[in-house]
Amino acid sequence: MAWEEWEQLKAAAAARQQSSAGSAAQAQTRMQLNHVDEGGGRRPDIDIKTQGVHGAADDTETLSRQAMLRLSHSLDTSDEVYGAHYGNGWLSPVQLKVCALDWEEHMVSLVKQLGDLSAKLKDSANGYDSADAEAEARLRAAVEDLRKA
Repeated sequence: MAWEEWEQLKAAAAARQQSSAGSAAQAQTRMQLNHVDEGGGRRPDIDIKTQGVHGAADDTETLSRQAMLRLSHSLDTSDEVYGAHYGNGWLSPVQLKVCALDWEEHMVSLVKQLGDLSAKLKDSANGYDSADAEAEARLRAAVEDLRKA
């Protein structure tokens, strides 16, 4: 909403309030904001609870770090088999090594995706927290403007 439009709406509301000061029936139809507590009680809220999203992001990040650490030694036995059988005329040790490297690359990629998802969860939760704070600030400013009118 443009600032000029907001000012016009405020002026119209003030004019209606002045013209309806003597009429009880018209006074009941005035716009009122509910659930605004100036005394430090429940604050206005767009009702998105981000604690769970933040917790899930933290858990996912921890899981990603732990998985990456475990991956560094998960295919050690494949390396032992490759070393023990390479050069004995068998083709399988080389193929085993190629398979192990491909599998490790795939697992690292999955763990990185998990880390990326954790970051996106954090960004999402932070975005909701920012939107909630902005909505609260705008609501308080609007209430203050209406009180002045």
